[in-house]
Amino acid sequence: MKLAGWVWIVALAGLGGCAQFGDSRPAAEKISLPPMTQTLRDAQTGAWPVSDWWRQFGSPELNRLIETALAENPDLGVAAARLRQARALVDGQAAALYPTVSANVAFSAQRFSANSVQAKLAGEQFRQLLIDPVVLRYHLDLWGRDRAELQQTVDGALASAAELMDARLMLAGSVARAYFDLVAAEQQRLVGERLLASRRRLLALAARRRDSGLSSDAPWLNTQIDLGESEASLAATGASVELGRHLLAALAGRGPDWGADIRVEHAAPAWPGLPADLPLHLLARRPDVSAARLRAEAAAEAVHVALTEFYPDVNLIGLAGLHSVSLTDVVFHGSSLAYAVGPSLTFPLFEGGRLRANLADSEAGYDAAVEFYNATLSTAAREVVDAVSRGREAFATAEALVQNLADAERTKRVADILRQTGLSDAAGPLQAAVVVDRLHWRIATAQAARAKAVVALCEALGGGFQEDQVLSVGR
Repeated sequence: MKLAGWVWIVALAGLGGCAQFGDSRPAAEKISLPPMTQTLRDAQTGAWPVSDWWRQFGSPELNRLIETALAENPDLGVAAARLRQARALVDGQAAALYPTVSANVAFSAQRFSANSVQAKLAGEQFRQLLIDPVVLRYHLDLWGRDRAELQQTVDGALASAAELMDARLMLAGSVARAYFDLVAAEQQRLVGERLLASRRRLLALAARRRDSGLSSDAPWLNTQIDLGESEASLAATGASVELGRHLLAALAGRGPDWGADIRVEHAAPAWPGLPADLPLHLLARRPDVSAARLRAEAAAEAVHVALTEFYPDVNLIGLAGLHSVSLTDVVFHGSSLAYAVGPSLTFPLFEGGRLRANLADSEAGYDAAVEFYNATLSTAAREVVDAVSRGREAFATAEALVQNLADAERTKRVADILRQTGLSDAAGPLQAAVVVDRLHWRIATAQAARAKAVVALCEALGGGFQEDQVLSVGR
């Protein structure tokens, strides 16, 4: 009978003595994408974001900041290094599918006790030389363990690639949001300086009226309070500008001084809308969802590996070489030739519950990975609808404030005319200017919120990610 036949006979005979499986339980199941058609029925249609989605804002400075961060952020470098580690593990695990050939040379010299059995048979002095230029080992993957372990590491490497893409998306989004906050803070700082100048002039007018007896202390005190609030707001805005520059420098992987040279450019993006095929392709467009799915598939392979530990393990071992107790005979005598070939079988008979515990751990890990995937999928759907809702609010608020600003500027022109014709004093135009500047302050915040709403939608739609990208990312 051939060797393979003996292997199968011995393996099947040993199944009766293998360790027993643990109690089975229903495994967690993946959910499908939650329905969102009703929620998004009135949403404006658009296209999927492209990989460099930030260019739609038309800001060369923002482009420079994001590209610098993607190239030099240290946290992103850590994620890239972990991806390289995962790919190295794949290469190492793939080697288990192939036979290994090695060489072995061993020499030993021993002295036995004169009263020992070895001394009576072979003498007190004993030498042995083993030269095996060919030692073959091959694991017979009868139950698919090696293939499952390889697939587990492949899925893990692909998940690491998707996680790197997700980290890049989150970093680009963080830079964009920080930049738009900086733009708003710089605009508010300029507005705050104008507000402070107007309120100082109003305070001077109120002081003259009080001193001349034309008014009580109340108007002067109220103007003094308004001036104090303007000074505090200007100080806070100045700090926000500095902190924003520090944050952008840190995200770009640079020192704080680098942030001082960041240019501020106004951006007024249009609402990109939602892709018409959103429910069909969202799962393949989100790097975090793709990574969670791959982690769940890797966990499923881990369960397969744990199951194979209950079956006999078979290795094929062969060697050929020269073995002798005489250093001269080993080379010059053909009788020193030695070879061996045959299977090595390991039967898991009693492991004290270790195998069942390992299987239970793998099954729990699979359940956790599936539930994490389900949670990630639910979060993805919620982030899309939330981005649409916040975008509607941000754009509507910005449009309303712009209309209010137009009305306030007309009011200011009327106040200027009344002042020029002598029908009003200087307080009227100053108070109208304060109203205009306060609206400019709010519009700066609203414009930043509008731009950040576009960023949030691009992130929720995956930022141009596609699943086939995980095969080439980082190479």
